[in-house]
Amino acid sequence: MASSSAAEEVVVTAQDWIRGITYSVLASMIGAASKLSIRKSWLLDATRQQQQQQDEGCSTAQDAYEKVISPMNSYHHQEGNNFSPMEVMTHSPIPNQNQPTQQQFFNISDPLLVCDRNRKTKDDSKSTKQLAWMLYLLGMIGMSFLNPLFCVLAMKYANPSILAPFSGLTLVWIILFSGMILDEYPSRSQKIACASIVAGEVLVAFFGDHVNGVDGGIQGVLSSYQDPAFHIFILIMTLYLIQLGIFIWHCPEDSMLRKMAWGSVGGSITGFQNFLKDALTIFDIWIKDRSSSYLPPEFFLFLFLAMLTSFAGLLCLSSCMKRYDATYSAAMFVVSFVISASLMSAVHYHTFEHLYGITNYMMYPLGLVILLLGAFILVKPRIKDVGCRLSDGDGGHHSLNESLSEFQCN
Repeated sequence: MASSSAAEEVVVTAQDWIRGITYSVLASMIGAASKLSIRKSWLLDATRQQQQQQDEGCSTAQDAYEKVISPMNSYHHQEGNNFSPMEVMTHSPIPNQNQPTQQQFFNISDPLLVCDRNRKTKDDSKSTKQLAWMLYLLGMIGMSFLNPLFCVLAMKYANPSILAPFSGLTLVWIILFSGMILDEYPSRSQKIACASIVAGEVLVAFFGDHVNGVDGGIQGVLSSYQDPAFHIFILIMTLYLIQLGIFIWHCPEDSMLRKMAWGSVGGSITGFQNFLKDALTIFDIWIKDRSSSYLPPEFFLFLFLAMLTSFAGLLCLSSCMKRYDATYSAAMFVVSFVISASLMSAVHYHTFEHLYGITNYMMYPLGLVILLLGAFILVKPRIKDVGCRLSDGDGGHHSLNESLSEFQCN
């Protein structure tokens, strides 16, 4: 009877699959729009700061102009010249086109024209900052609330193994719209890497664990956290996250290790999906059983940990998108998330015990390997760029050191 009831719990109709897939597609669209919104906010803020730096340079140009023009103004008034200072500096009494330095000297008023244009944009700085913050908040709301909401609704109607491939649609939307919205066009290597990631997700989904839920009721859920293997997994993941933090804080800006760490830390933290899944399982059991009028305290603990890991991963993703383009940030987030969640499922939900047949045992790890291959293509430095830096004549040794710093952390 227990096995038959368990089998009935995982049976879903075709209509439920359509609903689940629809919610999953909407979740991927919300996730992509949120990531693009966050990246756009950082780009707008960077442009605003650059304009502020140009405005600060206007006062320096004005001081230099006054130092040059004041003595010449007094000199020309002594000689009886009726030209105004601007006319004197713009139009030379004796033009000489063969002397570029003199031509440049008499065009000293040009920087002031640039400063005038910068002063006109100073009023737009406040509105740009407000727009950047609005886009950032919308992106955070979409990633922290709307995207998880649609993911939970999708898991209610369809098996997670069916929904897993659709998480790769986030990369598709970003590749399609990043050029239009961000003016950041993915390179050919990035497109190949994203295709590899989506293919790996499909293999993991179709040949992975299709069993949903934990047997044994609420006590079965709680006892799964007493497994020593799960404790070892938590310890290893904690050490891994600490190592990523060391790469972020101590590696050079252009280091490949630092780039990899920024791309992986958010998805690795968010991969602890066991807290959300077990909280939903406890809530489901409590709704059906109703043996107690109150939810067990473990439900609120799991719900808090699920919110904490999700929000921490979101903050790390936002920081990554501040430094790198949307395609790389989103792709590395998906890769690290899928790998972290797969390892967690293997330890906590005993994924490999639910694989059937040699094909599943071969294709499931192959999907993870293809995921890692896509991540490697994204992270590795392009040989073309390294070769261009090495071919610079004057700064050969400096370029060589910069190229080597991509592979090592000092």
